[in-house]
Amino acid sequence: MVSRMGLETRMYITLALVFAIGFAIIYAILTYLGAGFFPILIFVALFFLAQWYISPDIMKIAARLQYLKPNEHPDLQRMVKELAQQAGVPMPKVAISPSKEPNAYVFGRTRNSATLVVHQGLLPMLNTNELRAVLAHEIGHLRHNDVAVMAIVSFIPMLAYMIAQNLMFSSMFGGMGGNRNNVGYLILIGFLAFVVYMITQLLMLSLSRARESFADEYSADATKSPRDLASSLVKITLQNATAPVSSQSQSPESTVARSYYIVDVFGSAKDIEEINEHRAQLQNLLPNLDVSQLVNEAKRKGSSPAGAMLGLFSTHPPTYRRLLDLVELSKK
Repeated sequence: MVSRMGLETRMYITLALVFAIGFAIIYAILTYLGAGFFPILIFVALFFLAQWYISPDIMKIAARLQYLKPNEHPDLQRMVKELAQQAGVPMPKVAISPSKEPNAYVFGRTRNSATLVVHQGLLPMLNTNELRAVLAHEIGHLRHNDVAVMAIVSFIPMLAYMIAQNLMFSSMFGGMGGNRNNVGYLILIGFLAFVVYMITQLLMLSLSRARESFADEYSADATKSPRDLASSLVKITLQNATAPVSSQSQSPESTVARSYYIVDVFGSAKDIEEINEHRAQLQNLLPNLDVSQLVNEAKRKGSSPAGAMLGLFSTHPPTYRRLLDLVELSKK
């Protein structure tokens, strides 16, 4: 389990590396295109502010969120309110996503503007205590300012990806008046931007995994029941392991959204195998754990080339690792 000091150290190192690498490639590109230092700074600042301001609205539209009125799902809203008060953070708006994929997440520009989203498919799957544990995990993200941190750290990977995509695309059509030298430079710069995207994306994902572990720890402490969160993680993982993965969810742009989920759907198939391998260590925390009926399905999905590649870009720690951490917390 990552410590608070370890988490903060990793966060600052990641932020420094992401922005240093990202600014270097942006500076090189815009300098080549004839821009000066201050115009570059203005461009980067404006792009960041635009992303920070627009991204939550894009997520709302893409997820087709239905914000709850005071009389809708009163038990759900009551739990969120109690957990927010316990954490000392403003109560987030509560919304339901029509998605049947069981998941939950929190997003927003700041703590005061945050929205806690529960997927429709999650509600009938969990009992009251398990749902409370999931909600406490999401409130933990708010308490730790993860919404703001992940919005900041995701800026450079997304910008580098956009630059790489646009330059590589324009070079295919001759770029900059069709001059062959310019085309070659565009291809090179586009390739370098893609390398920057890959490196900064991996750094962002490493930070995301650490923050998920810390939110798990907060949930276990807030509810005084690591078993409830462990049980909910197993249920969500089992369900996601047999659900089809949409092609839209596999795009690089979706990685930021995936990092907000309590469980990353792309890791579920491999998670099942690993949970099964560690059943003995999980027995005391989850005495009724039985995932053998889904192991074959998990192996079939996890062994595909796409599944192997996606595993390299996981936004969350493996579920079995999270469960083992919860086992240790239950002993305290």
